[in-house]
Amino acid sequence: LSLELFSQSALVEWALGNTEQMMRSLDEVFNNANRFEDTLRAARVKLAYLRMTGNCLAEAFDYGFQVVEQLGETFPATPDNGIIVQEMLGTKQLVTGSLNESKLKSLPEMTDSTKMEAMAFLEQMLICSYQSQSIYFPLIACRMVRISVQFGWTKTSCVGLASLALSLVTVFGDFSEGYSMAKTSMSIAGSDKRVLCSIMTITYGMINIWKEPIQAILPQLKDVYNMSLKYGLIDNALGTGMLHAYRAFFTGSLLQPFSKEVALFMRNNSERHKRRLMHLSLAPISNGISCLCGSSGSQYVDEFITEEHLAEALRNKEST
Repeated sequence: LSLELFSQSALVEWALGNTEQMMRSLDEVFNNANRFEDTLRAARVKLAYLRMTGNCLAEAFDYGFQVVEQLGETFPATPDNGIIVQEMLGTKQLVTGSLNESKLKSLPEMTDSTKMEAMAFLEQMLICSYQSQSIYFPLIACRMVRISVQFGWTKTSCVGLASLALSLVTVFGDFSEGYSMAKTSMSIAGSDKRVLCSIMTITYGMINIWKEPIQAILPQLKDVYNMSLKYGLIDNALGTGMLHAYRAFFTGSLLQPFSKEVALFMRNNSERHKRRLMHLSLAPISNGISCLCGSSGSQYVDEFITEEHLAEALRNKEST
């Protein structure tokens, strides 16, 4: 019971950005657990921390692979293009050929606890690989889909399917098939808002941009950002906010309201969430806005920017 409480404490402290207390709680779990299984919840928090710190992506990647290997999922040390293409073609045929959307929806629920844990870690490894080791991204997505087909469907299965859709776009340039598969993943997810948040970040932020007008996608990304915050998915919210900022910047959004959005986003991250990677990722956008506006220094520290300013900026943007 005490290990579970320390694991829960670490999760709460991570959500609040209190990393020092989080690490103390994690140490209590790792130093006192008698079984590998007792450390898994704490290990998910540690992996999330490592991948969002900004300078620990390599460590996060290695740590994640160590955990999933103990859960029975191994990956080649140096995958070549031939392995990736073969795996993607086989998995694509698996879900678009013999298994159409209706059959995917009728798959039984996953009951194997080890595979469920593996799926949870593989979902985090998707994010790590997209940030740092992109060659592994399609392999991890394919593995999640294959596990789901063999052992049953779980909440993270739809994320794996959406990630396979993204891989079809980025690896094969198959925009139509990726677009269709992303829609299928959202349909299968149904009304589960927490799962939909992750899927919609991938779909709206990285797939639909190739098929739909950006003006239609930016409001959807804002909706996903707000929904993620509502359901406590802080990392997904920040990732969606970053995608929105980049898409908005490079498609010519009005600088004055946009600069206030970015400034408030960065200030909230700095004061509340304390995800260093998000600050590093958005610093180029903030600096770009400063240069285009003819000002010097980062905009995000301006004390006059408030929630009311953001609301006004959004209303002005919607009316243009």
